[in-house]
Amino acid sequence: MKQLADLPLFRTPVEVNPPLRPIEVGDRNVFLGSCFAEHVGRCFQENRLNAVVNPLGVQYNPKSIARLLTTEVTDPQCDYVQHDGMWHTWLGDSSLSNELLEACRLRTESSLCLLREALQEADNLFLTFGTNHCYSYSATATPVVANCHKLPQKEFTEEVITVDRMAEVLNEALVPLHVSNPKLQVVMTVSPYRYQKYGFHENQLSKGRLLSTVADLCSLHPNWITYFPAYEIMLDELRDYRFYAEDMLHPSQQAVQYIWQRMHEAWFSPDARTYLQRWEKISRMMNHQSLHPDSPSDVWFRQQVQDELERLKKDYPIIEI
Repeated sequence: MKQLADLPLFRTPVEVNPPLRPIEVGDRNVFLGSCFAEHVGRCFQENRLNAVVNPLGVQYNPKSIARLLTTEVTDPQCDYVQHDGMWHTWLGDSSLSNELLEACRLRTESSLCLLREALQEADNLFLTFGTNHCYSYSATATPVVANCHKLPQKEFTEEVITVDRMAEVLNEALVPLHVSNPKLQVVMTVSPYRYQKYGFHENQLSKGRLLSTVADLCSLHPNWITYFPAYEIMLDELRDYRFYAEDMLHPSQQAVQYIWQRMHEAWFSPDARTYLQRWEKISRMMNHQSLHPDSPSDVWFRQQVQDELERLKKDYPIIEI
């Protein structure tokens, strides 16, 4: 009878190539893109790592992301629209909307300032692309909108962006950014979220075009643009509907945690991995619910947690805990 070690694996392991530069504890990280960028960005934040995550909300396509990377705070192309009693910005989602135009404008400009400052200091920029479908607002000839804000679909013009065009707009946005911040490592990912609205065949075509675009940019700038295979990990290692949320389209929280684990195991420096192990242990201790609060054993336990936390702060003073 075969031993367990001799049996074939029940999944297809995805090889994760090493990063151009390992991620360190003190790195400044920026996440832009689809909701998957938000999930992974939150993993950084929950572990007290420095991360600015979609300050203007979710961005789905490369054109919207490129526009965000190149828009200055006073840029006139930052248009606003009123709909159903609310003012919205074409640069972001409804988190920036307000009944008053000035309040919407202030939120948008404040978020743009935060993004501009973060990009100038960033060590790693994570870009997650969801689809190559984008929309422009016909009434004002807005080049691309980040969110349609529930306006009628007839008021927008849809574009299916080609591989060459996606590579062109992203290159035009990223090269000046890297010139002004030469230490920047750009990490590209393709979201495993499935876009049912376009049909599953078109969804696969869209993902293929995004993957081709990423490959072109990695070849063009091999010293500072790289790729993390979140899409492949989801499709090959987690090839089961139990790793999807209830809508069967979004990755589940368990899937996000698994991909996060693959990332920090393969892409974090040894010191950063040690930090994560220590922080996760302390975090579990801090979340422990005592059956007998204020008992001698509980007081002793809480003191142990505080001592562990103080030692971690001393070893990693750059982390805000």
